[in-house]
Amino acid sequence: MQSNRAKYKCTGSTAKGILMTCISASLFGITPVLASKTYEMGSNALTLTFYRNLMAVPVLLILMAVRKIPFSLTRKEFLLLCGIGVGFRASTTFMLYASYDYVGIGTATTLHFLYPLFTALLSLLVFKEKLGIKRCCALGLAVIGVAFFADLTGGSLTSMLPGLVLAIASSMTYSGFLTGMEHTALKDMDATKVSCYMALSNALAILCVNIPIGEINFLLPPKAMAYTFIVSICTSFFAFALLQLGIRELGATTASIFCLLEPITSVLAGWLILKEEMTAGKAAGCLLVLGAVTVALLSGKESIPQSSPANVENKGE
Repeated sequence: MQSNRAKYKCTGSTAKGILMTCISASLFGITPVLASKTYEMGSNALTLTFYRNLMAVPVLLILMAVRKIPFSLTRKEFLLLCGIGVGFRASTTFMLYASYDYVGIGTATTLHFLYPLFTALLSLLVFKEKLGIKRCCALGLAVIGVAFFADLTGGSLTSMLPGLVLAIASSMTYSGFLTGMEHTALKDMDATKVSCYMALSNALAILCVNIPIGEINFLLPPKAMAYTFIVSICTSFFAFALLQLGIRELGATTASIFCLLEPITSVLAGWLILKEEMTAGKAAGCLLVLGAVTVALLSGKESIPQSSPANVENKGE
């Protein structure tokens, strides 16, 4: 009777993790529509990344105060937030946006969304996590599906090479971010606190990057700032916190597969709102990625790491 009850709790926890990760991916996927509108008003990649992080900080600080979450950080937490936040999350955004100067956004984004494959490899090689047949199939479908979003009509290989390297590197660093969120003390920290300090550290890092190049536009029109604020709240506030909670329940590899709903949401939002063309390749990619997500859903216990009594006990500390 006790084992049945435990199984039921695990199933409910898994469903919650899937739902939170899917909502997070959808929010990340929709926001590029607003981002593209801010570019028409004088914004750019570095400006958006800076404000996307900075604008969320006051909101998160107020929420921490209302919920009476301690503002203090241990030395270990501070180092983890800076290391994983700046070293993996901020560097991911910077390299991805930098790759746009060399290859098309479609190609760069496609290569970036190889991160579920790198996350799985990192978990396998470093943490000896078993992938299982169904999860391997899901990853295979995901990689093939993402390939359908590619647009390699951007010039010679020599001119595109820096962009290709940057985009692939961004997928590697993002896999490091996802894995770090699962296998470090950040996993059990309050999601609001992690979101707040990671957004702050990322904003400061981008500000430092801007010093020699001066690309941040600090004088955006009010409408652009309003759109940027919406992007900030949707991503650095809601989507990031939900992603952390999803990783806590599912593990980094499985969560990364459900994150692939992001490019589908972006394609659909671009088609419905921006009137972008829905090509046969994009439609096929969407179907294959949905197939990958379905396989991940059906993989059950094979994909979702079960919590041992020791782990449950540690979470309660």
